[in-house]
Amino acid sequence: MDKFQDKAAFICELRIIRARNVELSATGSMFVRCYMSAGNKKRVRFESREVSSFNMVWNQCFSLDCFGTKESMSNMLFQGTLNFELRWRSGVSFFGKSQLLGKAEVPWKTVFESSTMDVDKWVVMERRKSLPGGVKPPAVQIGTKVEGAPPAATKAVKHKDFLKQFKGNQTLILVGESGCRNCSQISSLIMSLEAAPVTLKSALARVKF
Repeated sequence: MDKFQDKAAFICELRIIRARNVELSATGSMFVRCYMSAGNKKRVRFESREVSSFNMVWNQCFSLDCFGTKESMSNMLFQGTLNFELRWRSGVSFFGKSQLLGKAEVPWKTVFESSTMDVDKWVVMERRKSLPGGVKPPAVQIGTKVEGAPPAATKAVKHKDFLKQFKGNQTLILVGESGCRNCSQISSLIMSLEAAPVTLKSALARVKF
């Protein structure tokens, strides 16, 4: 059997557009941190560029080329998530620690199950502390798109059976690229892998200029 016969590939596109309803007591810079699940408890992390808290517009796009087995691709789309963090950094300490203003989670399956596989929505950020009555929580406008998605995994394939079948050798390759046809801003893509027991073969970052 051809070793590539059971492989699949697709492109995940993420657009970080702008934020609203953000109340700050001091000036500084804002950015969005995103964690993308890559199967078997692995995540890829990347961040938007930092913009002034006076003008919270990014119009930034990230494109990830994903490659792996058909099962791993379907598993990622139907069980994977995108986790967003809206963060603020003081203007007097650019390299200092950032402050978490809110976070949200978006399942990939909401994109895959849409008719166009292209979703643009305002994502409300959950805060640690409750807001006074009448005050709207911060939100970030996010666009997500999937191109060339693999066939959906059948319901007969259970997650635990899938893991048993591949015995921890599931392979998922992601290639990151910042900047795309529909986005005006081009910037560096920051990616990092968090520790997990299963090997992620490759995680590369490319930047178009």
